[in-house]
Amino acid sequence: MQLLLLLSLYFFSITLGSPSDVLYIEKLSADEAQALDNKDFAGLKNIFTKNAIYSPGGAEPIVNGVDNIQALLASFFPPEVISQNTVSTQSITLLPLFDEQGAAGTATGVLYTIASYIGQGDLEGRAWTIFAKYKDKYVKTGDFALHGGWRISERFFIQF
Repeated sequence: MQLLLLLSLYFFSITLGSPSDVLYIEKLSADEAQALDNKDFAGLKNIFTKNAIYSPGGAEPIVNGVDNIQALLASFFPPEVISQNTVSTQSITLLPLFDEQGAAGTATGVLYTIASYIGQGDLEGRAWTIFAKYKDKYVKTGDFALHGGWRISERFFIQF
C-alpha cells in the first residue's frame, strides 16, 4: 500500500508538476515587479520567454518578443518616476508537465497588482496608483538556472 501511495505521488509530481513549481511561478511575478522598480529591464530576459507576448491593455497593441517587452516597459518606467509594484492574490494552475508531443509543461495564472508611482524632476509633486490584474501563461523551459525553468510566455495587463 505504501509503495502504491509513493508511486501515485511520484506520478502526480511528474505529470502535473509540484508545489515547488507554483512557488517558482509566483517568484517570476515578484522578480518582475522588482526589475521594474529597480529599472533593471535587462533582467526581464530571465522572466519572459524569448518570444513572449505582452498586452499592456486598452487600445495598445500586443507586443511580441522579450526585447520589445523590455522597451515597452522601460517607456512606462522612466528614470524620473519612482515605483513600487506590489503583487498579491496569485492563482496558478499547473497543466500536465508533458503533452502528447513531449513538450515542456505549461501553467496559467491570474494575479493582482497595486502599483504606486511618485514623480521626480519634471514630474515633481505628481503621484498616482494603478490597480490591475495580470492573466498569464507560463512555460517550463530547459533553463533551470532561475525559477526552476519557468518563464512567462503570455502576459495580459488589465487595469481597473
